[in-house]
Amino acid sequence: MSDVATPHVRWKPIPRGLKVLSIVMVLWAIGSAMNLPTLMAKGLPVLGTFVFGTTALLVVMFLDFIGPLVFFYALWNRKPWGLPWAFFYIGLFLLNGGVALFTLADQLGMTQIAIPNLVSMVFLALIYWNRSYFAVLNQ
Repeated sequence: MSDVATPHVRWKPIPRGLKVLSIVMVLWAIGSAMNLPTLMAKGLPVLGTFVFGTTALLVVMFLDFIGPLVFFYALWNRKPWGLPWAFFYIGLFLLNGGVALFTLADQLGMTQIAIPNLVSMVFLALIYWNRSYFAVLNQ
């Protein structure tokens, strides 16, 4: 028997980049909540068309609140499905922005579409870069 004990590490601290990402996502959600009345009244682009009222509320709830909350749960509990979930819901956001870029850019303006899409791409890159954090733990 060896005098040196092998540590059985099961918990890994959340990487700094994912902590910062979490703070930015919370700030993004706060901004969305503050802008929600405007989005419900003036419309929100969804796959090339505008939705208003309750439908706009549901889209914002999913993309800006429910999606990140599920991701935060997976991040905090180090769930292996956290990475696919992040790619799914941020991918939907990017798909919507890509469609808006080609169909609604003249109505919305290029910067209003491009900046959120670039930020979302940075989110995905940061999550992908830290993908090993979501690896399945050995029992």
